[in-house]
Amino acid sequence: MPILHSHAAELMDDPARTTEELRGSLRDLERMNRFLGAHAIVRAYLDRVLPVWRSGRASLRSAFTILDVATGGGDVPTAVAAWAARAGIAVRIAAVDRHPTIARLAGAATASCGAVTVIRADARALPFRDASVDVCLCSLALHHLTPDEGLALIGALNRVARIGFLVVDLLRSAGGYGGVWLLTRLSSNRLIRHDGPLSVRRAPSWEEYRRLAAAAGIPGLRLVRHPFFRVSLSRIG
Repeated sequence: MPILHSHAAELMDDPARTTEELRGSLRDLERMNRFLGAHAIVRAYLDRVLPVWRSGRASLRSAFTILDVATGGGDVPTAVAAWAARAGIAVRIAAVDRHPTIARLAGAATASCGAVTVIRADARALPFRDASVDVCLCSLALHHLTPDEGLALIGALNRVARIGFLVVDLLRSAGGYGGVWLLTRLSSNRLIRHDGPLSVRRAPSWEEYRRLAAAAGIPGLRLVRHPFFRVSLSRIG
């Protein structure tokens, strides 16, 4: 049975949420991203990008530059920094989030990682020049936006990234809704229990992702379904 789309607001988007509520929800999101393969999707994409970057960089001393949009608790930049260390390359990561408390928590979580700089900025109005970073990443932000805003975000990521970008989000489906509902029952955090299933209802269906990819009009754009009800849109080159 199809799962109806919802426009209801997620509790995490409310700037009035307490720091402790948000810290707990971000901790649970990091665990889900790690164990359900979201970090693995990012690493696999970067493994594909790395030969392109190595073949085109101007200097052996240059750093691989990454913009992580809607960074949340900063778990993706932390995972990327660990990936870069294993690959033996220098990396600089700008991590942006518009929520004031979440941006502050991300800054604290990544403070020990010198490769990461957290900036408060809105994904809908990225303050970065064209082709100013090598790669853009964006996880679990698309479902927070309207279709027009999502299309504009994909265009902005494509504009800012020299080599390519990766967007990862949820798939609206009966299986996804049921799986996320069950998974979030394991959390005691009310934001996760409320927002997890709602996030699936706010996310695009597979057909809507296909229309979004077509409307973006970006040559070489790949649309891929992943395990655990995730979808990615990506470009390299």
